[in-house]
Amino acid sequence: MPDAIAPSLSRSRYALLRTYRRDGSPVDTPIWFAHDADAIVFRTKIGPKTKRLSARPDVELVACDYRGRVTDHASFAGRATVLSGAAAQQANDLLHRRYGWQWNIVPLLKIPGVTNVHRDLPLCEKLRRARDRGVWSDSAIVRIDLTDRAS
Repeated sequence: MPDAIAPSLSRSRYALLRTYRRDGSPVDTPIWFAHDADAIVFRTKIGPKTKRLSARPDVELVACDYRGRVTDHASFAGRATVLSGAAAQQANDLLHRRYGWQWNIVPLLKIPGVTNVHRDLPLCEKLRRARDRGVWSDSAIVRIDLTDRAS
């Protein structure tokens, strides 16, 4: 990660990801992320966010808490790419190392005030995913190449 970016985001377990709809309106989502050289990576469910990123890959990031409340106002611009194959698995491994046992467990839980998209899966599927070290079939791993501080 570029030197100017590292201190702000490296202190946080969460980042607020700002993506943009086709009409230009912003959509903010708190994410877990891991550092990958001069980029960050995160997992998301395939759906509206991946569609937004495909249509408009320019994003912004800022450190936040688990509910998306900004904790450091330094904002960074980047360009998102949905990864596949070995690159996606390598990024997933980085995320798993950073978050440990929580990586596959927390997204499956119902947590008040937090929207976990996988929380309503049947119990047997939750147990299977909790043990799965691979990229989930309905998930995408996204790399954001950080470009600079956002304006």
